[in-house]
This record gives sequence, C-alpha cells and structure tokens, in this order.
Amino acid sequence: MKNMKYISTAAALALLLSSCSFLDVKPVIIEDTPYSSKTEVLYGLAGCYGVINNEEFYGNYYSLMLSGCDDLCYFNRTSTSNFSMWYRHDASSAEIYAAWTEIYSGIKNANAFMTKVENSEYDPDHICYNEARFLRAYYHFILAQTWGNVPLKLKEDRSAENLSVAATPQYDVLKWCISEMDECLALASESLENTPSRVSRTTMQGILARVCLFTAGATVDRNDGVSEKDYYKKAMDYAKAVIDSGKHRLNPSYSQVFINMISDLYDTDYRESMWEADFVGNQSSADNWSNGRIGDEIGLQNTASTDFMLFKSNYSYGRYNGSLKLWDMYLNQDRTTGEKGDLKDARAEWNLPPYNYKGNAKYPPYGETEGTCAAGIDRAPYVYRNVSTTKDPTTAGGSRNCGKYRREVQYEGHQDSKRLRTQINYPILRYSDVLLMYAEAYNEYYQAPSQEAYDYVAEVRTRAGVSTNPFSDYSDYASFRDFVRNERGRELCFESLRKYDLIRWGIFVQEMHNYSEWTSDERWSYDTSTSNLASTTGAAVQEKHIVMPLPSIELGVNTLLKQHPLW
Repeated sequence: MKNMKYISTAAALALLLSSCSFLDVKPVIIEDTPYSSKTEVLYGLAGCYGVINNEEFYGNYYSLMLSGCDDLCYFNRTSTSNFSMWYRHDASSAEIYAAWTEIYSGIKNANAFMTKVENSEYDPDHICYNEARFLRAYYHFILAQTWGNVPLKLKEDRSAENLSVAATPQYDVLKWCISEMDECLALASESLENTPSRVSRTTMQGILARVCLFTAGATVDRNDGVSEKDYYKKAMDYAKAVIDSGKHRLNPSYSQVFINMISDLYDTDYRESMWEADFVGNQSSADNWSNGRIGDEIGLQNTASTDFMLFKSNYSYGRYNGSLKLWDMYLNQDRTTGEKGDLKDARAEWNLPPYNYKGNAKYPPYGETEGTCAAGIDRAPYVYRNVSTTKDPTTAGGSRNCGKYRREVQYEGHQDSKRLRTQINYPILRYSDVLLMYAEAYNEYYQAPSQEAYDYVAEVRTRAGVSTNPFSDYSDYASFRDFVRNERGRELCFESLRKYDLIRWGIFVQEMHNYSEWTSDERWSYDTSTSNLASTTGAAVQEKHIVMPLPSIELGVNTLLKQHPLW
C-alpha cells in the first residue's frame, strides 16, 4: 500500500480525499512561496506528519529508547553506549537531543504550513489546516509528557534573535493542548477513509482522552484549582464519544492487529487501529524507505548473517524482553480459578512467544521432534540455562523477546540481506486503549466502577480468549483500579504507553525498583544475564526519571531555557 515515495499531480489530487498513507506523498512545506494547488497543500500537510515516520520519533528513539523500558519491558543489552535504555542517561545523551529536535521539527513544519494555508483557496474547508493544528498540539503533548516544562511554540519565527524561548510549565502546556485539540474537533473529518495514516474526529477524541488522563495524573502540578476529577470526567466523555460513534470495533484476532502492521496492510473492516506511525521499505532502494527500526530493534532476535533466503525471520537485534511481572500478569493475575496458571491468553502467545531465531538451542519448539536449531532458519525455543532436558512450555517467562513486531517472513516477506529498516508500522492509538481509558476514567471520577465500565474491560479480555471473574469481584474502587491497570499492561505492553501510565499513577519509581526483588525468583535466576541486567536497570531509576532532562545543546542555544528542577 505504501510502495510509492512520490506521486503524480493527478494522484496527489485524488489522495487529498482518499489517501491511506502519507508515505505516498513527498513531504514538502514549500516555505517561501504561496501554495498554488491542492497538490502542494497535500505535500505541505505530509511534511507536518512526516516527522512521525523518522527513527528519532516513532521509528526508534522516542518510541523505544526513551519510552520503551518500564516494569513490563526491559532493554536486554549491557553496552554503555545505550544509557537511555537503562536509565544512565543525562542531558548530553545524543538520542534525547535527537528526539527533542525531531519533535520540534514537526511543530515548526506545522506552524509554517498553517501560516501558508490559512487563507489559501486550496484548503477552503480548512480540513488540512485543522489536521496540522491538531498535530502541533499532539507534538507539544509528547514534549510535555516526556520532558515536563517545555517551550510552547505557536508561530513560525526563524529570526536568529527569537531563538531563545522560555519554558512553559508542564500543566499550562497540557491545558493548551486540550483546548487546541478540542477546538479541532469542530472541523475534523468524520470519515475514516484516510485513517489510520491520518487523524479523524474519533482519533482526536481518543488522543484527547489520553491527554486528559495524563493531566489528571499524580505528577502534574495542577495549580489553578481544577481537580483531577475534572480531567477524569473529560477523559471519560471523550472516550465514550469514540465508543458511541460505532466506527471502531475490536478485531476478533489480537495477533491480526499486528500482523496487519507487519504486513503493510490496513484493516478497513474493524478499524481497531485508529492511528499508526507509517513506515515503508527496507533501504533496498535509495528512494523507497523510511527510517523505521520497528521489528529490528524490538522483535524476535535473529542475527544470522548468511543464506538470507533460507530465513524464516528477517534480521533483528531483538533488544527488548518482557519482564517476569508481565509474564505473571498473563499467567496468574485476574484469572478465574479454572484458568489460573494457564498461559492461554492470546496476547501472551503473541507478545511473548516461546522462541526466537537466535539458534544454539538444544530443542525445537515444545512438542516437536528433538534436534538442533539453525540460527535464522528455525524457531529456536528458549531453554533454562544449565538445564539440559527441559521442554517446559513456560520456560524463560521473564526473558523472552517481545514478539509483537516480529519479522517473520510469512508476514513481512523475505529480505535478501541484512536490512535494518523495516516497513512495520507502530500503533499510536488503538480502540482497545479507548475502552480501557473509559473504564479507568469512569472509576476515577465516580470512585466506583459501573457494569458498563466492567463490560468494556471484559470485552478486551474476551477477545484475548480468557474468562473474567464476575463484576462483584471488582465492584469497589481499588479492586477495579488495579484490574484496569493490569489489563492495560496485558493489552498495551510494548506500545510506548506503560512508562507514562506508571508516571501518571505516581508509582513509576517503586515499580521499577521491584525489578531487584523479581531477580531473586528462581525462574529468573536460571538466566543470570537478563535478570541481573533488569535488576540494574530498575535500581538506577530515581525520581528525576519521571521526566527526561532538557538537552544540554538546546540549553546552550536557548539562553532563556532552564534545566528541569529534577535534573
């Protein structure tokens, strides 16, 4: 679907109404001349979306390096060049500056585009202008959520004397984001024809629910007398608007949601995936690839380097594992008596498969004939270190690679060499998240759940193939709160959301420190390399890590910008 980097003028005109991917469009703002056609307007809007598709944003740096390590996911390498993934980063870390710069580039593009198209005859209904305005607010939300107090940039200003802009308090940025996004709803497209590559009205409502939940969170200094309950009410209302629209449903197959992303397909039936970061190509040609590392950095490890056409999986570093806590959330927590200890949760089976393609294992997948596994060719099963005879299907529960974005060739297709860039898309918003946000917001606002809120959580669980204890087991505020929090982890792990959930719940530091306790569990002690690494990661976390430090390079350029007090 995304096999063209450039398009003809005629195709561009058609895409303005029916594009499913902006990677079909050359992103150009055309800053110094007025727009002279709808085609140029489309190119300009593509430039506003374009930063999403770079390695520095959703392709790796923001999505994985800055946001990917939490209580359910850890970085399984020890290299000292990877400070950001195990909380040894500081203001000089290159990946922090790269992500910061890329996101602000998106704001710069949106400001330039909005200025040029504001009175353009080629965007008469302001649909494109409105999308750019929403993106500008979304990028500011990402910055405020990640860095705390950040400069609010609302106009294009390239003059050297205006490089210095003081930071706006985090709460003020978040309030502005909510106001901006809400105003964008009036002109938002009701059609889903261009989703999930572009935002629609329901996408905006879902993102608004997310922003409101974070603004209600424990770490935001709400200093204007507005309580967290007001923001929970807003989050509840925005999420319910998406649900009541009837435009989105859960795909009956959890794995198919991600197979579609791996296979470069959009689901136009269920529309569970509401917004995706689009990626294309593998760098096999000079002009047909984007800078995405999804599946390569986070995936099932396969580092074989020859005979590529024999592979059953393409090359992947597989640098992210699911934690023992995630494993036990699937295996034991919130399970009915008859199913407790039963791993048959479709999300566990897809997200934490019992194999990768590293090779050197003594046994093939559980239940198959014994033999050796060739790296890159076979599904090499995990075995406990120093245990020669185990064929336990629950082996290595806290040391398995994330399988959500696997590069298996049956989905991605064969690569003829070591290709580190992939076509695999990354989820920004899914409908299951909307259901869970509504349930959480309702419980927080009313300090008690409802049957309806419970039913939405149960709907997510039913799709996963697991039974749910009766509503009476979760009918009080605290029980339902923990139930929803666990369900968010099981459903949305490895999607750059969990870290910020922990932060807004006010439990980030304590949950990360729990890694040290889990290391003593004998199931992890079999694999000392990963368990000790995860323990070190958790122990490194301090209160200051609820935000990223402002980049030292930026502080040197912007003389009005001050480092966050926690740093």
